Amino acid sequence: MSETRRRVLPAGLLLFLLACGGAHAPPAAEDPKAPAPDLTGQTVMVLPVQPGGGAPLAELDAEIAFWLGERAPRVRWVFPAELDRILARSPALEIRLRELAVGSFGRAAVKRIGDPLYGDLRRLGAIVNARYAILPVAAGTVAAGTGTRVELAAAVVDTFDGAVLWFGVVGGDVAPAGPEATAGAARALARALFP
Repeated sequence: MSETRRRVLPAGLLLFLLACGGAHAPPAAEDPKAPAPDLTGQTVMVLPVQPGGGAPLAELDAEIAFWLGERAPRVRWVFPAELDRILARSPALEIRLRELAVGSFGRAAVKRIGDPLYGDLRRLGAIVNARYAILPVAAGTVAAGTGTRVELAAAVVDTFDGAVLWFGVVGGDVAPAGPEATAGAARALARALFP
């Protein structure tokens, strides 16, 4: 790693990213991404960014909602705020949106999710009629030069059968710490999913 770029990821996210892919090198924001599935015309849930990486999660959720809406207006988006309202009216579901079981993504390259994550996404997808879910599994901050960069690991999941259709790590441009860095990661995710 170059000396001009120093990683200051929180230990949890660093371990998560290092563990991804098992014996293979962990994915990096600079790695080429496989093409994402075409979600045009579909209803897609966007789950909140899962905690543990030290990134400003509320701001990142809002930026992801903005950039996905801008980049793909022909998708019917169901964002975290709407999911929160639905779950507030249905507490018996016992789905904790910000405590989803995403640990398997840190242990191996996941091809199909299992329970309890599958059950949570399947039930929630059935309620909002969403076949697909975008699941931001981790986010963290990277120091670079005189600014920072937010990196985000995310997956596209088929809620019907639990298949992971796409997984990638994206990073925004180096910017002063704050909203610009957060927006950059969300914009990079939208571009990766909708080139």
